[in-house]
Amino acid sequence: MTEHKPISTFDEICHLTIETMCRMDLETLLQLKKQATRELDRAKLTKGHIDLALLHRRAELDKAENKPEENQQTLFDNGDDA
Repeated sequence: MTEHKPISTFDEICHLTIETMCRMDLETLLQLKKQATRELDRAKLTKGHIDLALLHRRAELDKAENKPEENQQTLFDNGDDA
């Protein structure tokens, strides 16, 4: 394996993690893979919830922007109070 200078701290952590995992036994690696899969699935579910909440919030804001104010006259108003 050739030595390389990491670009960032994150790259160094990844490099060290890979080195460490390469020394692990197969059963431990398989357990880590299962755990990572579960965590990724949970993260995707959470992202979906956030995306849905943002969609609802944006719809509420758009609706509020398009709703005429009480004192604002519309094209159908002639300015007379009934």
